[in-house]
Amino acid sequence: MNIPAPPQRDLYQCAIYLHNQLSRQGVQYYFLGGFACINVGMTARTTSDIDIAVPSGQQGYGVLLNILSQPPFIQDRSGILPKEAYYFYVESSGSFIEVDGVLAGLFAFPKVEQAQLVKLGPQMQLSFLSAPELLKLKFSTWNNQTRRMGPKRYGDMSDITSIRDLMVQSGQSLSLRSLKGDMSQGLRTWVKEFQDLREWQKLDSSYRG
Repeated sequence: MNIPAPPQRDLYQCAIYLHNQLSRQGVQYYFLGGFACINVGMTARTTSDIDIAVPSGQQGYGVLLNILSQPPFIQDRSGILPKEAYYFYVESSGSFIEVDGVLAGLFAFPKVEQAQLVKLGPQMQLSFLSAPELLKLKFSTWNNQTRRMGPKRYGDMSDITSIRDLMVQSGQSLSLRSLKGDMSQGLRTWVKEFQDLREWQKLDSSYRG
């Protein structure tokens, strides 16, 4: 089942709704994934879903699931999509937007209180994972061969290069030598494939691959 990418205004409408509902209940969150890369990394691509990270437990993920279990969200019952796939229906345009919940602090996802966040979007109120944090998550993703060689390969490539170049242009740096685990290995795999060490040294001149 392929869902066409909705207009950006519909993505924002969904994001604002989530922000308002979670904020009303005192739940911290951050947006990540493609939606964040478009807004923070200025990636020139579209997305049909919104990834959002919240703390674990009933006062975090439990609240998010409760929000997603009620209108205007509907859950796919066809069996085509994973059971955890939820959709937000925007009445004005007929767009469906998948919302994917992530446990902040699990695997490579930083805890909300430890993450570097930026406020963007309408009235500068939406919380996004910062460019360096997004880039580190992308390194971890790139270390996954199935993902790296799958249908999302070119989207990930666009995200990584766009975020890196934006950081370089804005004079930011990132300690690449201090990366650990999947993040470190993912970056080494990237450099080996694309032979672009000099581009990464613009973020960390001491990095040797």
